[in-house]
Amino acid sequence: MAFQLKPNEPVGAGITRNVRRQLEKALKYVAPKQNRKENVPENEAVFEIRKCFKRIRAALRLVREELGDDLYHEENRCFRDAARPLTEIRDAHVLVEAANKLREQYPAAIEPAVFSKIHEALVNNQREVTRRVLDRDKAFLKVAGVATRALARLPDWGLHRDGWTALETGLRHVYRIGHRALALAEENPIVEDLHELRKQAKYLWHDLQLLELSLSRGEKELVDQAHRLSTLLGEDHDLAVLRQTLAADPLSFGGHSALKGIVLVIDRRRQELEGQALALARQIYREPPKIFAARIEASMSPQEVT
Repeated sequence: MAFQLKPNEPVGAGITRNVRRQLEKALKYVAPKQNRKENVPENEAVFEIRKCFKRIRAALRLVREELGDDLYHEENRCFRDAARPLTEIRDAHVLVEAANKLREQYPAAIEPAVFSKIHEALVNNQREVTRRVLDRDKAFLKVAGVATRALARLPDWGLHRDGWTALETGLRHVYRIGHRALALAEENPIVEDLHELRKQAKYLWHDLQLLELSLSRGEKELVDQAHRLSTLLGEDHDLAVLRQTLAADPLSFGGHSALKGIVLVIDRRRQELEGQALALARQIYREPPKIFAARIEASMSPQEVT
């Protein structure tokens, strides 16, 4: 079942149902390997758990006003901190993927021997990080504890408001933060500001996913646009981290001279991605937050979110 509120479903019940489902899904992925959901590999389990917690944090943002700032911050911090060690595994994994993708896109720009050296070092790093986080630091066990305790707390969230009034403030706030993140990224497109825009676009995407079944056909395109934006900025960020990784210890990857080719194609590809991403972000965040929220409200049938 998708991450969505059902038509005619009370908002509080729908948010609780979706959060519960994400917590239960995360618990399946942290089970021992032989009992893990579909016996998926560890890296895939890590990605899926992070997705679950991202969706939960997006749902928290949507109903932040009713939760109250104290409870919102407490729950948001809980899921953020639980996912943070898994981010190390994710980052180590995507560095390998980012390098492989560059090799496919620009085969003539990266010498085979240089790429082999880079690939070997990145794969070794991925294995080392995965073993440290999962075996030594017991990250899956910690996630299981967080998810189990969160399931027990869900009834205490007390989400009773329904209809657009339960959603408007949260959605407008999410859009406003993304609006500001775009302004900063346009003014000075450094890695940190672009990454912040990506995070905010992803929260907007997940929140629009929750509302998707109640949106008009025209507004449903916004769901795909927000997803596309987060994907473009995600690829850009992965390449930025790859470049930083190579620059931090060039000797491990073949030396400064050997890395010139891959650094050039990283910069070229990032320029392309950032141009596409910022153009799309300007389209998504073209309105003041109040106007955006009013447009979303107008596209929803009154009886669909009660």
